[in-house]
Amino acid sequence: MGMIKQSLVFATKKCHLCIMVWKEDLAAYIQFCEANAASVPLFYQPSWLEAVIINGSCRFWVAEKSGETVAIFAGHYRKKYGLKVLLMPQLTPYMGIWTIRIQDDEWMRDLTTTLLQQLPSVFFTSLCLHPGIKDVMPWKWKGYQQQTRFTYLIKAADKSEYHKGIQGKLHNHIKYATERLTIDTNADLQALLPLVKDSFTQQGLSLPYPEKLLEKIVACKTAKARITLALDHNHEAHAALLTVEDAHTVYNLVSGRKNQAVRGAMPLLLNEAIERAMDEGKNFDFEGSSIQRIATFFASFGGKLTPFHHVYRSANRLTDAIIALIGKYKAQ
Repeated sequence: MGMIKQSLVFATKKCHLCIMVWKEDLAAYIQFCEANAASVPLFYQPSWLEAVIINGSCRFWVAEKSGETVAIFAGHYRKKYGLKVLLMPQLTPYMGIWTIRIQDDEWMRDLTTTLLQQLPSVFFTSLCLHPGIKDVMPWKWKGYQQQTRFTYLIKAADKSEYHKGIQGKLHNHIKYATERLTIDTNADLQALLPLVKDSFTQQGLSLPYPEKLLEKIVACKTAKARITLALDHNHEAHAALLTVEDAHTVYNLVSGRKNQAVRGAMPLLLNEAIERAMDEGKNFDFEGSSIQRIATFFASFGGKLTPFHHVYRSANRLTDAIIALIGKYKAQ
């Protein structure tokens, strides 16, 4: 009797998987995003992907069940070293599969299992999944490696609750900067770029993405990009911040500060962006960093450490091992 029951469960499961069909369909993907505009995160929106994908192209899949679109998947396909790869676009923290029932682990497992049977073969894959996705076993069953990464997230709340979570030292920095700087909330890209470049120069680095990418992001209406500056009494900018947002979250996308900036200039801008998010009933996502000093800085605002999964794989086991050994698996 037990064996019969197990067989029935397996048959039901198999049938359930069979009626979940993924197909490549841009029109249906767009229609789903428009119908669920208040739920689909910014980074899955076609207009965002059109803005950030400069090399290669984006392909769009939808999952249908009983004739209804229930999930979407977007993939950035391009050539790298002459090989076809599936990668994250620059300045895009999360991508891949998304569904309204993203918190339902069993549902996500079914969706992912059927999706991975449909995706085209590539030599190399590297994707950062949405933080709402907890179960990555279907990826592992297909031979993907998994790395847990982290961001800091401040949940929508009233500002008094947010202020309670700010560490004392950071609070002092913000107060110090408030007495010396003013915030310009209507700055443009030309004001942001020199400060961003200056920040990378101070680290001995060049700008890791083309200026054209920032131009396209600022021009993307869906992103609701906002550039703010911290100005001294001479109207000289000490720090700049670029945020983008969707219906639920404001994202810390790009920032920069000049050498010898007034202490607290960047915390001042981030604090203003977080308070604005609170006023609008939105979360604030710092887009966390694995660099200790940056992660510590983000944590000082009282955000919740929030994990998300980075899944990656190459088509060749030897290459897979070599790439992992030399640290070339990156989200972008």
